Amino acid sequence: MDLRNRDRVLSGSFSCLATIIFLLGSVLALVEAGGDKTDRLALLEFKAQIADPGGVLSSWNDTSHICNWFGITCGRRHRRVTILDLASNNLFGIVPPHIGNLSFLRGVFLQNNSFYSGIPPQFGRLFRLQMLLLNNNSFSGQIPSNLSHCSNLLNLDLGFNMLEGNLHAELSCLSKLHSLILQHNKLTGNMPPSFGNLSSLHVFTTSSNNLDGTIPETLG
Repeated sequence: MDLRNRDRVLSGSFSCLATIIFLLGSVLALVEAGGDKTDRLALLEFKAQIADPGGVLSSWNDTSHICNWFGITCGRRHRRVTILDLASNNLFGIVPPHIGNLSFLRGVFLQNNSFYSGIPPQFGRLFRLQMLLLNNNSFSGQIPSNLSHCSNLLNLDLGFNMLEGNLHAELSCLSKLHSLILQHNKLTGNMPPSFGNLSSLHVFTTSSNNLDGTIPETLG
């Protein structure tokens, strides 16, 4: 191959590579834009379901990006919602199932409010979740068994609510869990022996419930 043909081939190759890179960048931009829309719609649905007497959610509107909204932290690269922190803001209402659409969430802090009704099972879709603090509210019903799908969960605090029913053995699948706080609820039944498999657990409180049986020796 002479130099002229070689240069032509190389030029064509670089052109193709540049086109591929451009297309990949465009696809990633569309994916991120779609994710941004998903997060925005989920948060607006969350806002629609609660009373906010202090107006702390007034920034949740179309005039600013969701990453600038009160209580929201986003990832630097993908600009998806990673933290939802609305603790101690006198909020009242239910947590809608749309919470499960915030697929990049790593931390949810809703403690010290007046949320009520059931804990949405859609929390179980948040595979990246590490911190879930729902304590000091009025949540009722059972603890969703599919919280066991949150395999990266480190801290789960459901204390001081009105949760009832049995402790699901499935929660023992949370092998990374460091803290499990269930005190001051209406939980009943036996302590699942499989909770002894929670080898990373350092804090485990179940006081002021109606649980029977003993704490597995491996947690002692």
